[in-house]
Amino acid sequence: MNNSPRLRADERRNAIVEAATKVFADNGFHGTTTRELAKAAGVSEALLYKHFPSKESLFSAMLAAGANGALSNEFKRIIALEPCTATLVIMVHFMISYYVRRDASESSALNILQVRSLLEDGEFVRIRHSRFAPAWIAKFDECLKHAAAAGDLREVPMRRDLRVWFVQHIAFSLMLNLHPKVPAIDYDADRDTLVEQATWFALLGVGLAEKAVRRHYDPKALAQMAQRVHGAVVNE
Repeated sequence: MNNSPRLRADERRNAIVEAATKVFADNGFHGTTTRELAKAAGVSEALLYKHFPSKESLFSAMLAAGANGALSNEFKRIIALEPCTATLVIMVHFMISYYVRRDASESSALNILQVRSLLEDGEFVRIRHSRFAPAWIAKFDECLKHAAAAGDLREVPMRRDLRVWFVQHIAFSLMLNLHPKVPAIDYDADRDTLVEQATWFALLGVGLAEKAVRRHYDPKALAQMAQRVHGAVVNE
């Protein structure tokens, strides 16, 4: 009995966050009013303010929502893996797959919001990166070091600390071009093929030897893993 009101409040709060994410994605942070947010969530402005005193607090809640769920659990699982060549391959595939498989993201609106943020002041993207990037970058660097020690990494004229960002940029750019109902570029390939091809491109780009990629990269096995994660998201 005592828990019911709190649970209803939690459900209302989650509904507001979900609605706000879509509105922010459409209008941007500065172009969105609290009246629009309240209307989208089906609540009064007074109730909106009760849950979220400011638009900034809504932003924080949206980021917190992104830190939960099956995809976040997969992120944490990968971070916990032993640093090695195989983990490096998994990380690159995961980054590419997250952006290319439209139905694999917890909220495509968050990706749209990132785009709007980059076209404006970039604050949302900076905040989001500050939450997730440090652990990912550290693991990626550890994997590069272990791959080099194992003889799996070629010498390439690129700064090691930039390679992880270049992989993310490849994935993000693919997402942008695939986002319209009619993709901006006709790749003449389905998304599974695009994930595999882009992963190969990125792995070779970060310096992994071709024989190492062939030894450790199993697209079908990793695709099945992604499907299990997506199934968990749908069933949450």
